[in-house]
Amino acid sequence: MKFSSRQFPTTQPKARLFPVHEKSPRKTERYLVLGITFAIALLFIYHLSSEGGVFRVKQIAVSGSNRYTRTEIIAALGLSHRQSNVHTISESEIEKRIKQKLSYIKQANISKNVVKRSLTIEITERKPVALLKDSKNSDMRFVLVDLDGYVLEYTSSPQATGAIVTIIGDGQQLPGLGSQIDSDGVQLALKVIRAALSLTPKIVSTLRTIDANQPDKITLQFSNLPVVWLSSDLIETKLYYVGLFMKNRTTLMKKGQKTSNPLNGYLDARFEDAVYWGGR
Repeated sequence: MKFSSRQFPTTQPKARLFPVHEKSPRKTERYLVLGITFAIALLFIYHLSSEGGVFRVKQIAVSGSNRYTRTEIIAALGLSHRQSNVHTISESEIEKRIKQKLSYIKQANISKNVVKRSLTIEITERKPVALLKDSKNSDMRFVLVDLDGYVLEYTSSPQATGAIVTIIGDGQQLPGLGSQIDSDGVQLALKVIRAALSLTPKIVSTLRTIDANQPDKITLQFSNLPVVWLSSDLIETKLYYVGLFMKNRTTLMKKGQKTSNPLNGYLDARFEDAVYWGGR
């Protein structure tokens, strides 16, 4: 049996359809130039925003402040040259600065407009309600406080403050401006004032001093009432009865009826079921 001497062809590798070309040095240089240009542009924009004033605050509006001028409030913002970009300003940080530097400010609602490059500041101020005698400071003997016990002002002339009530302190060291007094006696006295304002506001105008250093015998001095003794657990209830007592006396006086001078006695309102009116 004979076989053909024809040889089968060997398999040849196929040619690549898409030949690989090496990167051109010119293209590499072009990409490098574009990258450098882009980086320079970013640096230029950053320079304009931080140093050139493109985003710097242009306008500041202030409302609600009677105690401080617009200039004083803007100065308290503490915005340096690098911190005045409206898009990077922190509202909470600004409010914190204002409250630390200006003791009468209770709240500062701050809103910003990046497009208009403006800040709007709405101020809520604290109101002085009482004087606290600072026995450890001879130069500035009185401290003006609000209903929450925040120190608003040190003064040696209580008549000029317009405050009504004087709180008898316990001799503790008083904090600085804008800080809250944590003395139990002072806070208890302020609780009495808050209760009086909500229940019988008319008696506050005649209330002169509060000594709350003894919780079971809070002493109130009025201009037209006898000394009043309260207990810390019955403040609201007994202040209401004190208000009724004052109202009754006012009615009798308007009718021309004679009443005994109550300033020589006392009102003991420390008991749950009764208020005792006695003489000294």
